[in-house]
Amino acid sequence: MTASEVQGGVTDLLRRVQSLELVARQNAAGWLMGDYLTAIRGQGMVFHESRKYVLGEPARHIDWNVTARLGEPYVKVHLEERRRDVIVALDVSPSMHTGFGERNKLELAVELAATLGVAAQRAGDRLGHFLFADRLLDEARPRSGRAQLFRFLRALLDHCTPWQRPVEVSDPRVVFHALESLRRGRCVVFLISDFIDHDIPDDLKYARARHDISLLHIYDPLEHLEAPVVLRGRAAEGSGQGPVALGESENLEAMRAFLRRHAAPYGVAVESFSTEEPLVGALAKFFHRKRRQLALGS
Repeated sequence: MTASEVQGGVTDLLRRVQSLELVARQNAAGWLMGDYLTAIRGQGMVFHESRKYVLGEPARHIDWNVTARLGEPYVKVHLEERRRDVIVALDVSPSMHTGFGERNKLELAVELAATLGVAAQRAGDRLGHFLFADRLLDEARPRSGRAQLFRFLRALLDHCTPWQRPVEVSDPRVVFHALESLRRGRCVVFLISDFIDHDIPDDLKYARARHDISLLHIYDPLEHLEAPVVLRGRAAEGSGQGPVALGESENLEAMRAFLRRHAAPYGVAVESFSTEEPLVGALAKFFHRKRRQLALGS
């Protein structure tokens, strides 16, 4: 490869990263950004100040040092610590490369992941990522700053190309194992996948005890037709070309029920995103539900 070809490749990558970032920033702008800030709980509480006690407040909030010094009851006021460790875990297995509309599932998932990454970076959170199939393909530990966002967007684009390797299925267990290896405190985890193989491991209940996990389900409506239609294309979790039956997947409501059944016992948020619907509306609905779930759990 010549120097001019290398330079051209770098220039093209920069253009694609900038284009993806622009779309993500447009999605995260305005009221959607506010939803992100209020729907995702911070790492913990930090002391802000002491103020006079108000009759009826819990005794556990009393600041005994100030109370003893001033001779009247004072309580501690805490503020939520806004800086969080955010992990975007994206399934890039072969089934995510399928789609029969204007964009495939992975293209929607990349836009969703990029939007979450931009929202995290704008909020001052530390951003990390796991890209996976049957194993971990790319990872970055949570860090803050624009350079970290650029690395994330570049990794997303690097894994948008069609698969050339033999069959590789999706295994979210690698995400939970990678979470354990981080040896960090509590993380906010967005797990993005089509979950087409019902690949929700038992590890979820153990990871949820420590982390805030959301399952973001990507689907193509044509995969869930009641009357299958056969076309030529790539099979869901396979290699090569061959007949593909549109609608051969289970009913969409059955898939959603499956996800809710496995997520609800652990308080895990679930949301579905269609390749045929605008991303921003679905993302706003997800944050609204997550905010309500957070309020009910408080």
